[in-house]
Amino acid sequence: MGIRNFIFSKNIKRSKRKVQFHNFKTAKSVAILYEIRNKSDYDIVKDYYSDLKKNSKEIYLLGFVKNKEEIGNIYFGKENMNYFSEKHISKLGKIKEVCISDFIKQEFDILINLSFENNSYIEYIFALSKANFKVSGVINCKYSDLNINYDRNKDMKYFISQINHYLSTIDKA
Repeated sequence: MGIRNFIFSKNIKRSKRKVQFHNFKTAKSVAILYEIRNKSDYDIVKDYYSDLKKNSKEIYLLGFVKNKEEIGNIYFGKENMNYFSEKHISKLGKIKEVCISDFIKQEFDILINLSFENNSYIEYIFALSKANFKVSGVINCKYSDLNINYDRNKDMKYFISQINHYLSTIDKA
């Protein structure tokens, strides 16, 4: 475990939140945390944003961009859509970007982690988030309230269909 992971873990342990079940019927706000690996990922998330927006929900997106030069790309930048890279979080876990701090502090009804792989920056933000109900597809995600295990051979569209299925059918017990 590197120094960054040690400090991230320490900061996460100090973080507190109120856990409360939500599905798409009860949620008023939904946040999506994801990684942009290519323009196709961006287009899929943008379409998902539009679909969720049709249901009169407040939708917020925070995307991780591996190549920080991509942040200025012409296809980025819409309402409630922000982007960050490694340079926006220091090795000591200090958040350097206001949009990330605001995202973490916001008590979204549902936070969806659309990342497929372990990404320490996304995991850090996901863990620190004050969201009421957290959903992830990352295997053994310890910060998730609902972990959706799906066929890893499938793509992001398939994962989104699984999220929609579960968050539309599961009711509070």
